[in-house]
Amino acid sequence: MLSSLNIRHMRVFVAVAEQGSFSAAAAALGLGSPAITATIRQFEDVTGAALFDRTTRHVSLTVTGERFLPIARRLLGDFEEALGDLDALSRGIGGKIRIAAAPSVLTRILPGVIRHFVAAHPDARLRLDEMNAGEVHEAVANGAVDFGIAGEWQDLPDIAFSPLFSDRFGVLCRADHEFAGQSEIAWSDLIDQPFVGLGPESGTRAMMADQGFSAITSSNTSTTPAILPTMPVSASVAKAAALGIGAAQAVMDSAARAERAMAEAAKSGASAAKSAAKPGADTAINAAADLVAGLRPVVETSNTITLAAMVAEGVGITVLPELAARIATGVSDQTADAKLTFVPLSHPTRHRPIGVITRQSKSLSPIARIFLAMVMDQAPKLDLPAAIEWG
Repeated sequence: MLSSLNIRHMRVFVAVAEQGSFSAAAAALGLGSPAITATIRQFEDVTGAALFDRTTRHVSLTVTGERFLPIARRLLGDFEEALGDLDALSRGIGGKIRIAAAPSVLTRILPGVIRHFVAAHPDARLRLDEMNAGEVHEAVANGAVDFGIAGEWQDLPDIAFSPLFSDRFGVLCRADHEFAGQSEIAWSDLIDQPFVGLGPESGTRAMMADQGFSAITSSNTSTTPAILPTMPVSASVAKAAALGIGAAQAVMDSAARAERAMAEAAKSGASAAKSAAKPGADTAINAAADLVAGLRPVVETSNTITLAAMVAEGVGITVLPELAARIATGVSDQTADAKLTFVPLSHPTRHRPIGVITRQSKSLSPIARIFLAMVMDQAPKLDLPAAIEWG
């Protein structure tokens, strides 16, 4: 039975494959050749697969053996890593921390904190994965990472969001664009601009919709109506709703209601604006009222660096939170010779909340708690080139 196989079989198999002979593998493992031979024979008998082709002087892997070798190495690596983590955790000195985070967090927030952390905890190891907001939430939910740091996506069962900081939304444009010389821009100014943007899987795109930019039209319906984005819902929420999870179904219902409300607002705003508009303004008004055209980018991507490249080439302008814009452009601050410029958006002013994402039903390891506490304590002290509001 397969259950009779254990880590010893993996060690012997990998040793024979790497050494090329049973005797060399026996010497490497400190075992007798008969024990090596018996272990491989048992391995092959239980699995029903020949792992090695044997000659009198050499042993080579079969096709099946070649396919299984990287799997066996990974299993051994995971086993040894788990034992190392268990030993470190039992002594309270180390262990592995797995973190998923947005690109701007990984490149600007965490490096400074990690430098201090590894100096204080040299036995700890960190795994950092760059993901968009929806992926971060899903990775936390399925246990692939210990915790995440990203934007607030959708409410999911068992997921907690603790605010860390927020940064304001603004326009990223070329330095020679008409917006570049302004101190701030109204959202309604974007109506007739070519636009490039992030896809619906992005937390930034979701937040732009969720914060209700249709409210721009409510202050003055006689002006050109604002561009109205659609309300994306993450794949993980849709899956949870399909399984009958009440909280996820509530999110889907809320998104549908918001979508209908924005459509009605667009129609109402367009009608009021059209009646008060000057001749010749019909084209802009109709474009604003068309939900298909509303903030629908001519180029859509999941990568902010690609987005910045499109802006630099003059394909269009884009909307990003300030810290993400700084990361994408590689510009540490506003400079006179910068090719791209970030201009804050107003009327209304909107911010992107970034927070720590954890599972409510699963406690963090001691070393992960130490690192997270250091993030919360030291991140606000970092010198960051953006208007960030902590807490």
